[in-house]
Amino acid sequence: MRFAAAIVFLLMLCPCLTNAGPEKEAASAQSSQASVSQTDVQALRNDLQRMKALVQQMELNLAFVDTTDSPLKHQFRLEIDMWKTVIGEMERKLGSSGAR
Repeated sequence: MRFAAAIVFLLMLCPCLTNAGPEKEAASAQSSQASVSQTDVQALRNDLQRMKALVQQMELNLAFVDTTDSPLKHQFRLEIDMWKTVIGEMERKLGSSGAR
């Protein structure tokens, strides 16, 4: 449930996923910042910590997949990199929202 809330929060703050103009983006960003409660911010921070722990587990498990560079190992590496990118973007959005 928290993961879904984190994704919804990310999608609300990410203007690149919408086709709104600059005026609508500014109004949308202001309204979404105003509607985010402190509880939601703390829940998002907790979700980010959990996601980081899971990515770290994925990296540790990657060492046991295969010693050669197999397609399976490459796929796992791509997925780990994707999750790190998502986590980084969520952290930037959380930091830029002024909700510290």
